[in-house]
Amino acid sequence: MTIYNFRLRFNFPSAYHIDADEDKLELLTLPSGEVITLCSGIHDSPIKDHNQAAVVGGPFSSTEQAMAAAEKSKRALLYWVVEDRAGIDFGNGKQRGGVTDIGLKYFEQRFKVPCRNDIHGIDVYESVENLRFVGVHADAKVGKNPLRLKTTFQREYITGRRFTEKQVLASEIYASSFFDVTPRARFITLVTAIEALLDQPLRSEETQKLVTILISNAERSIIDADTKRSLIQGIGNLRRQSIGQAGRSLVKHLLPDEKIDGLSSVQFFDRCYDYRSQILHLGTVRDKSVDIADLANMAEPFVNRILIASLNDQPQQT
Repeated sequence: MTIYNFRLRFNFPSAYHIDADEDKLELLTLPSGEVITLCSGIHDSPIKDHNQAAVVGGPFSSTEQAMAAAEKSKRALLYWVVEDRAGIDFGNGKQRGGVTDIGLKYFEQRFKVPCRNDIHGIDVYESVENLRFVGVHADAKVGKNPLRLKTTFQREYITGRRFTEKQVLASEIYASSFFDVTPRARFITLVTAIEALLDQPLRSEETQKLVTILISNAERSIIDADTKRSLIQGIGNLRRQSIGQAGRSLVKHLLPDEKIDGLSSVQFFDRCYDYRSQILHLGTVRDKSVDIADLANMAEPFVNRILIASLNDQPQQT
């Protein structure tokens, strides 16, 4: 019978790695016998020496089972990076470049084992003994506790925490902020992670009636068609709460008692959203005394706590 494994390869920012001396660390054994293992980014090299690693699982009896386990593993890792305040890049599971067939044959002859391209992201493949993955890797400097990773991974995989698509996106955006080099880019990315969580509920009935009147007036106007279409679309968006209003409601719900830099959570969100708008529209903030690096450093734990609160606020399966 053909059996299958999955491999989920990911990158950390250059300043991060998992501080494990082993080249393999068992994360979880499933009741049906499949084993999920954290593997070093380079064969026979300590996990801690690289900012690339992979979670490998199997053997599974079908590609569908392997893919489902890979997706579950990705969600467990995603919760860990939020909980442990780390960056992660899962890629998209598509090969970009890589080693040619001739190159793979060369490595197979050199290592005397079957070789496969090192896909960044999820890769499901037929289980082959001693299979080795070939690619280009980078080193890292600062470590994360492997026991904490193992504990969180087991908890999240077994409980099968439910993520909404908005929570997945917000978590991925948050994790990507650790790859941003400039303070402005990092700050914008962090605020965007909050925006990704937002729902914009409809405004009051009275407000919607007013919006209907404004749209009707715009439709009867003699302005050119493109401008009219744009205005009607913009006015129609007023039926729902603004991003600022929705953000304040979310932050007040999730972090009602938080204080950041002497401000309430809602006040700090307002400040961040205002500066975010200024940076996007002006390239900078009007107040030259504002240190964007400091602001980004305060925003990161703020966004982290919002995400943790949101993920823990989500009803879970029993």
